[in-house]
Amino acid sequence: MGKFAPDPDEQVFIDRRMYTLQGGKVKFPVDSRCVLTNRRFVYHSLGKMAPFYFQLGFLLKLLVHGKPESIPLESLSLSRGSYAMNKKLLLISSDDGSELLMDNFDKSLEWISSTLNENGMSLVQTGEDHWRVNL
Repeated sequence: MGKFAPDPDEQVFIDRRMYTLQGGKVKFPVDSRCVLTNRRFVYHSLGKMAPFYFQLGFLLKLLVHGKPESIPLESLSLSRGSYAMNKKLLLISSDDGSELLMDNFDKSLEWISSTLNENGMSLVQTGEDHWRVNL
């Protein structure tokens, strides 16, 4: 699995771990590294390892980082997401069809919005419960 390395002229706004739902048809909550830069949003996808992530021991979790997946900010779209009975998720999607579900809609949206605001960018509401990044 790869590691995230920003481009030489890319500025990292924030790098932290957030709970995301990952997996195939059945999604599992995993603690994933999320990075927001001046160009893209990067998260680490565990793919087929997602169902087994919480069953791994502490030392094995240090070795399993996941594959970095990135969404360019110009194609980033935020909206209210749902999975099964959980309607309190933030859906991060791109124009090319890649998607990520983040736990706790309000907290996750505030995290992204405040980070962008602190760095001279903002979110623009384009519909009810739908936002895009204003560069």
